[in-house]
Amino acid sequence: MCYDVSYMTRKAEKYAERYGDTDQWERMQQLTIPTFHVSGFKEPDVPVIYNDGSLRTLIWHPFAIRKGYNSLNARDDKLMTSNFWKEDFQERRCLVIIDGFFDWHDHKGVKYPFYVKMKSEEPFTIGAIFRTSKISGEVRETVTLVTTRANKEMAWIHNEPAYSPESRMMLVIEKEDTEEWLQGNAEEIMNKGMIKPIPDDILEYHPCTPIRSNKKLGRVYPGNVPEVREEFDYSVEGNDLNLFQ
Repeated sequence: MCYDVSYMTRKAEKYAERYGDTDQWERMQQLTIPTFHVSGFKEPDVPVIYNDGSLRTLIWHPFAIRKGYNSLNARDDKLMTSNFWKEDFQERRCLVIIDGFFDWHDHKGVKYPFYVKMKSEEPFTIGAIFRTSKISGEVRETVTLVTTRANKEMAWIHNEPAYSPESRMMLVIEKEDTEEWLQGNAEEIMNKGMIKPIPDDILEYHPCTPIRSNKKLGRVYPGNVPEVREEFDYSVEGNDLNLFQ
């Protein structure tokens, strides 16, 4: 579900407002490139606030431990009940910092990409867990983003399946909960209600430039460029689509 993100496209000072200092983020920018769009299936190195407070890049890797098991996301309701995730959640929590993310809206059987960001232009800090994995014979630390139930806005965008307990969105960790997420007790985190959807009316979103090429629909993915996040008029496909009605 939550497989497409944008990160490190702003000045270091902007990230320092959320966590750490400008020098730390300037060093992080030396390790990454401005990423306006990338899919998790491309196995990108994403910026992570580690559980010891340091900044690192970890690989967002789609498969771990079990062949064919998609580990890009971990459901919040499985963190303490699934042996696949429990130890990671108890001992290896971190935060992935992004500028925005992409999701899909289904309209009459056709999917339309949306770009989602904070109205305040602040970066998101997404609750995540990490583990050591073996990738092509190399031992790497990999990261998995946690999802929670969707708020009404995200349930409308990600409407397949239609709004239900199965509607999901990324788990945004608020600034005041940062240290507890990174270093607190796992059971207390679950019991305090920290794991919840971001409230409505905080996000801004719009149909965006195609993030996948589709010859049938005449869609062309422009690649990792700023324009990929811009609002896009899908009436060019011959559809009288009005996504806001």
